[in-house]
Amino acid sequence: MDGTDFVELLRLRHDVLRALADAPRERRALVDALPDSKSTAYKGLTQLEAAGLVERTDDGFAPTLFGSVALARYESLAETAAVGDLLAGFSGDCVDPAALTGASVVRPDETDAERHLDAVWELLADAAAVRGVAPVVSPGYVDRFRALLADGLTAELVLPVSVVRSLEADHAEALAAVAESTDIYETTQSVPFGVVVTTGERPRMAIELREGPLITGLVTNDTPAAIEWAEATVDRFRAAAVRVDATA
Repeated sequence: MDGTDFVELLRLRHDVLRALADAPRERRALVDALPDSKSTAYKGLTQLEAAGLVERTDDGFAPTLFGSVALARYESLAETAAVGDLLAGFSGDCVDPAALTGASVVRPDETDAERHLDAVWELLADAAAVRGVAPVVSPGYVDRFRALLADGLTAELVLPVSVVRSLEADHAEALAAVAESTDIYETTQSVPFGVVVTTGERPRMAIELREGPLITGLVTNDTPAAIEWAEATVDRFRAAAVRVDATA
């Protein structure tokens, strides 16, 4: 079996492999665990066994080590594909693939046009502190952010120079209020998308993807690898940024 055939087998039979990874099963129990017909489930099991992905054990059929690794890689690829359209316009080194493994994607849809925005505020409400980089700041969000700061949230934000100048010109009072409990930095670097990382009982990171000022999707993750990538990303922008004294 060559690489193309192997990938196709995983595409067609990953549900069978996943069912066996959840628990070893005999043939009849496998049929009960799947929506497929008996003949389809049996055929999938035979193909996976022939490829060395499953084996018979005392408890029933179960994945081999090869099968477990292959399933994990396949599911990781499937998770990455879920955000492919959102990330397609960015360069290949913008996001470490490890930050996407195990991630959740929140998008607006016809039933809830602001579900991704609600997810941002939920993430911040659960946090003790947040660090982030953002390409834009919507003035309408400033008051809501101030309310979180008043409840004890601390923050460190890196913003493009143009955004800081706009806030200074049009929202000086709000910027000064935010700066009382937030370290604000300005950068001349291009910021392709927003990245935030939180600390608290449930540390998380999020990538905000935008079209102009509008957030089109939110990718969240709480794995150590994802949080490490987000921290490193904020550190990189922070190192080249200048502290803003908005209270002067």
